[in-house]
Amino acid sequence: MSYAAARNEQAREGIVRFGVVSAVDAGSARAKVSFGGESESGWLPWLAPRAAGISVWAPPSEGEQVIVLSESGDTAQGIIIGSAFSSANPAAGSSGAMFKIQVGPSSIEIDASGIRLNAPKIDLN
Repeated sequence: MSYAAARNEQAREGIVRFGVVSAVDAGSARAKVSFGGESESGWLPWLAPRAAGISVWAPPSEGEQVIVLSESGDTAQGIIIGSAFSSANPAAGSSGAMFKIQVGPSSIEIDASGIRLNAPKIDLN
């Protein structure tokens, strides 16, 4: 295989990679991702569901399994596009007909039977 062909194959293999968040800098909205062994990304941005007039803030957590997309195959140019449940961080629910947001001990659950707020403290003002 030629050098160019090998380099193209390597780049193609790096377009989508799974890794684990190793550090988070919330102030700059960037995180580092470990790809196993001693391979770690630089500071990468993460995808936001919305980022203008409506903004959703949901930074990843250290230890969270994430998916990194890099069009060129170079993770230095990548973006964290989402998370994947893992044995270390299992799903917060088991129903296919429920929407749930879990933050520590607090959660919001919505399904056909209603809306439930669960938290040590609920402040409506």
